[in-house]
Amino acid sequence: MNRFLQLALILTILAGLLGCASGKKALKKGNYDKAVAQAVNRLRSNEDHKKASTTLRKAYRYAVEQHLSNVDRAKASNDLLKWESIARDYQQINFLYDEILRCPGCRDVVPNPVKYDAQLASAKRNAADVRYDLGVEALKYKKDRIKAIEAHEHFLVVRDFVPRYKDVEEKMQEAIYHATLRVVVEQIPSPTRMFNVKHEFFVNKINEYLHNARINDYVRFYTPGEADAEKLDYVDHVIRMEFDRFNLGNVFSGKETREVSRDSVVIATRDGEDIYGTVKAKLTVHEKAITGSGLLDFKVYDNERNKVITQEKFPSEYTWSIRWASYNGDERALSEEEMAMVNTVEASVPNPQWMFEEFTAPLYDQVISKISNYYRGY
Repeated sequence: MNRFLQLALILTILAGLLGCASGKKALKKGNYDKAVAQAVNRLRSNEDHKKASTTLRKAYRYAVEQHLSNVDRAKASNDLLKWESIARDYQQINFLYDEILRCPGCRDVVPNPVKYDAQLASAKRNAADVRYDLGVEALKYKKDRIKAIEAHEHFLVVRDFVPRYKDVEEKMQEAIYHATLRVVVEQIPSPTRMFNVKHEFFVNKINEYLHNARINDYVRFYTPGEADAEKLDYVDHVIRMEFDRFNLGNVFSGKETREVSRDSVVIATRDGEDIYGTVKAKLTVHEKAITGSGLLDFKVYDNERNKVITQEKFPSEYTWSIRWASYNGDERALSEEEMAMVNTVEASVPNPQWMFEEFTAPLYDQVISKISNYYRGY
């Protein structure tokens, strides 16, 4: 079904679900379709509702008259796409017909609702004829991607109105072929010679997202292998990414010893009474930390213009740290946080691969956001 017709039907259905209104207010405002929908909804739950019956009788007549008047005005106009609005009006009349037929209480109020199946079919056919001709004309300039997109959108509407219309499926395929911007996402060179880290997962994760997300119906992303397998005769854009650097540094290791205490703690009992005092302990806190940081250089290269059309450098940093502690003295002097450190076991500094993967996590989000925003309106 044509998306414009779907919208009209959805709006009417929603209007009919606006609670238990009889439609009288909508009728007074001249919202006849809404008044019919509300009255029908009310009569489904109460067949003897007088206000809803009166409203339906008037609103249905006025609604049909309004739609037929719209049809007459559209037919007399010079609007190239007039048959689409005509189809919408006939579709709405038929929708009201179906709603009344599915409501026993409504059939008593409007015993002879009208339906325009033949007229609707003719309007859809005429609308498809116009859109098909517009698509064929636009397709003459298919080497212009914007015209190819225009042609494809015309053919989509044709198929909505009349499925299997002429050779519309073949025309759509031809249009989408020329309308599609082909983008290859290249693999990333090794980020560093200092550390033996595997980095392929990063661009593979990006490709997985791009292959599943619908950023733009007229943009398709390929890996180099996919482009070779499909034997693409032309690639429009190439996305190139490279880690400008990846450093592991700011290594920190230290410890601090301090006295801790807590007042008003029961330290003894004498003659059945608690004696309160201050408890103390000597706490030694150990800490280790290491930071991975660097930049990702992101470029989009346009083959036709033989130039970089957008470039951005994305920074990222990840710091791993751990704190653990030991103590001498009364455990009750320690806070919850200090006890947590006491119960923490010293861990080794993570290996470069782990640090690299944590470093790339925010870069992934930045790259995906960049690509999505850049190509969404392409």
